[in-house]
Amino acid sequence: MDLSSTDVGAQVVHAYLSRQHFEDVENSCPMVALPTDVARSGETARRAFETVFRAMVAVLEQSLTEKGRQRRATAQAIAALSIGGMVVARAMVDRAVADELRDSCMAMALKLGGWEESPEWKHREPASK
Repeated sequence: MDLSSTDVGAQVVHAYLSRQHFEDVENSCPMVALPTDVARSGETARRAFETVFRAMVAVLEQSLTEKGRQRRATAQAIAALSIGGMVVARAMVDRAVADELRDSCMAMALKLGGWEESPEWKHREPASK
């Protein structure tokens, strides 16, 4: 991921809600894999989680295209939608429902960010059976 890219926000959203991330549970980002465990943990674990979340929000906030909006609130919502969308999708038994949820979260997160869908994002790989 190129953090200096003008579309880094869209890259973050796509990475989080991608089929590859969905299927690779073992190497998943801790932001997706551990929220419930972290919430039950002590302050040190929660602070570490918060630090990573804040860093994600900062990257998203810098990438937002519209001025004059509540950039931080929008970035927080996009981060939570991306992370939460993956958490819920992984809990689904029906793969079609999970894929639809990821697609919906991705579309809404991209819309919130004001990021145009580039042609390479529009052609997602088909879901595995």
